[in-house]
Amino acid sequence: MASRTATGIDEARPTVNVWAGAAIAGLAGGLVFGAMMQLLMPDILEMAIPGMFGLGPSLAIGWGIHLVNGAVFGLVYAAIARFDPLAAYAEGLPSGIGLGIVYGVVIWAIAASIVMPLWVGAMTPMSPPVPDVNPASLVGHAVFGAILGALYPLLSARA
Repeated sequence: MASRTATGIDEARPTVNVWAGAAIAGLAGGLVFGAMMQLLMPDILEMAIPGMFGLGPSLAIGWGIHLVNGAVFGLVYAAIARFDPLAAYAEGLPSGIGLGIVYGVVIWAIAASIVMPLWVGAMTPMSPPVPDVNPASLVGHAVFGAILGALYPLLSARA
């Protein structure tokens, strides 16, 4: 991992441990993405996400699952971002945002475009296409990644 020299700015900024910071950053990204989803793709949040777990339509349950996913994807980001040479990118604000966007697009390409429609099709009467190439979902995942990548270095203490 890249070494850091403490500065007055670093000492003044509140930090939490890497894992809690990643989960909080993932929750923040998930909150913004969820708001976008509720406006642009409400059926996914209300029906598809709960349906993946055998549950009926529920906006509250969809939100809950979505936010837990945001925190989990934040933790996965932290695990990946701790490896060199990615650690140096994850620690800077502009490069962290870029890395986060790439991460969000990868999540979209694998989890949202392939895994989720297969899972929804297996658990509900819905039959989404596979891959489900949804431009609004791509933008939402990129925004999630940008927020995650921006907040992760601000919230996470480095060991």
